[in-house]
Amino acid sequence: MENHNIAIVGLGRVGTAFLKKALTSDCVMTVKAVCEMCDTPGKELADKEEIPIVELNEIVGLGVGVDVIFDLTGDKNVSQILHQKLAQSGNTYTDVAPIRVSRLIWGLIAGDEYLPDLGKCKNQIYADMLIEQSAKPEL
Repeated sequence: MENHNIAIVGLGRVGTAFLKKALTSDCVMTVKAVCEMCDTPGKELADKEEIPIVELNEIVGLGVGVDVIFDLTGDKNVSQILHQKLAQSGNTYTDVAPIRVSRLIWGLIAGDEYLPDLGKCKNQIYADMLIEQSAKPEL
């Protein structure tokens, strides 16, 4: 089976879950880079796995080294920006996966595992993360 080089933009709850699955040994995707501005568990995992943590321009700069970019930010503007930057760079090869395709890929690689709700706004996701972290007992 062909291996696909991917980049993930957004490592909140959804992006982190997606990254974890993409890093499993039976997955046919290789994560070439991620983009996340905030300190999240997904960004920490990417750093631990020595996956480059870059800005959008750097992901676009990878050119044909990335087959598909998964925008998991939940922000519609990010996909538009990615499409514009890819067009400006002349890259007609790399695709930005629509959210429906991202959910389809998730279903194929994760089976019955639950993917966090993509309908929440970023602020709500961060609030949920803070609540979840504050509920954990300190060691």
